[in-house]
Amino acid sequence: MIIVDPMAKIFEEAKKNPKLKKKLKIKAIFSLVLLTAFLGVIFITIGTFLSTKQGTFLGMTQMDFLRLRARYGLIMMALIIIHLIMNRSVMKKELELLMG
Repeated sequence: MIIVDPMAKIFEEAKKNPKLKKKLKIKAIFSLVLLTAFLGVIFITIGTFLSTKQGTFLGMTQMDFLRLRARYGLIMMALIIIHLIMNRSVMKKELELLMG
């Protein structure tokens, strides 16, 4: 039994359709930005934890990390909202599937 990934089909179609290819490239770039920001959140969380225990981490105090965390939180919220808007059609289909 061969299982075909539906996303593979979409990407194959995108190679032939310039409009779809452009849209998927924009989504891919945005996903990379979102992943990078997420890794930043992980770093800030570890830094906050370590600065609480040791007083400082990489020359930053706990308050410095909390300020940075507040700014990053706003950026992450904006990125997540944009991500949800960009993928609303997929989410709508998933909700339809869940609701029966």
